[in-house]
Amino acid sequence: MRRGIRIARVFGIDISIHPSWFIILLLIVWSLGAGTFPAIYDDWSTAQYWLVAVISALLLFASVLVHELAHSLVALRQGTPVRGITLFFLGGVASIEREATSPGREALMAGAGPLTSIVLGGAFLGLGWAVSAPEVLQAILLYLGLINLVVAAFNLLPGFPLDGGRLLRSAIWAIRGDFVAATRDATRVSAVIAVGLMVYGGYLALTGNPIGGLWLVFIGWIVIQASQASYAQTLSQERLKQIPIRRVMARLRGWVSPAAGLDETEAELAELRARCLPVGSDPEHYDGLICRSDISGLDDDRSGGPSHTSLTAADVMVGREHLPTIAASDPASDAWQAMTDEEVDRLAVVDDGKLVGFIDRRRLSRYLELHPGGRRPAA
Repeated sequence: MRRGIRIARVFGIDISIHPSWFIILLLIVWSLGAGTFPAIYDDWSTAQYWLVAVISALLLFASVLVHELAHSLVALRQGTPVRGITLFFLGGVASIEREATSPGREALMAGAGPLTSIVLGGAFLGLGWAVSAPEVLQAILLYLGLINLVVAAFNLLPGFPLDGGRLLRSAIWAIRGDFVAATRDATRVSAVIAVGLMVYGGYLALTGNPIGGLWLVFIGWIVIQASQASYAQTLSQERLKQIPIRRVMARLRGWVSPAAGLDETEAELAELRARCLPVGSDPEHYDGLICRSDISGLDDDRSGGPSHTSLTAADVMVGREHLPTIAASDPASDAWQAMTDEEVDRLAVVDDGKLVGFIDRRRLSRYLELHPGGRRPAA
């Protein structure tokens, strides 16, 4: 859920809107303007219904943003990088780069969001009861108070990876002292919660509330998929922690001259049966790395751009300055995390300051698929 339209940067965190957000925004506005507010306030004008609906919907998502910022600020306080926050059709999600390092840290991070929503809900309800006029203002405040409490209650369901599921995992982790076992148990509870949501949603759909019922079925399905993906990723990370990068990396099979044309480079890659080759001739002073994907991804027909035949390996390679390095003795899990942190798909592997190979996401995933006990990390 990282793709979206960036709209702001708060506390160093990028705030983005996913295209699906606009759909749910329109649905909420329509629900409030055509159903909720007319049913409660029968003496408003049509313009008032729709104006209050728009304002309420926008402030709802502002509240969701504050909820996610609470998670993110706690993560930053703990030294965990946060890539950004994206608002989408299910609300919002903070892209926190790493799992918590202890049960207590996870509990603080998970609990920050629902606690913030509870505080917001109480504050809005208090203001709504205190303010009797104008009525439209009171309506907005009361709606925001109730909906924030609903958001808090939903997120506290023990369905991993909802906040409640993470709180459950932190409690099991603290008791058992085993992060993987805690994740497994939280995933099992999530399945029960998700099935319950889907069954109840099916009941509502068959008894006169098809939209609400199908929505709950969909949310239950999302919870099951997300919890299983999170558990698979946890297993993968634990597996990779036990493996040094030198066992997984692609070792150097040759070199490509910076001045070599792309046809020559492709021929060299094919002859050596290599996906990537270093550019240069010195393990200590290499220029960069060029892969088959770098060449195949070129747009040869771009207007005004250089032709395929005029480009060299140096023109297409990922330069050394843009190629993060990692030690051959580090655990393979560090490579996956480094690629995530640096937003790259490959790393140069060094030993005693010399280039000895490279590692990329595809190679890590392939290793996990081929070796017993490994699973492909979730995207």
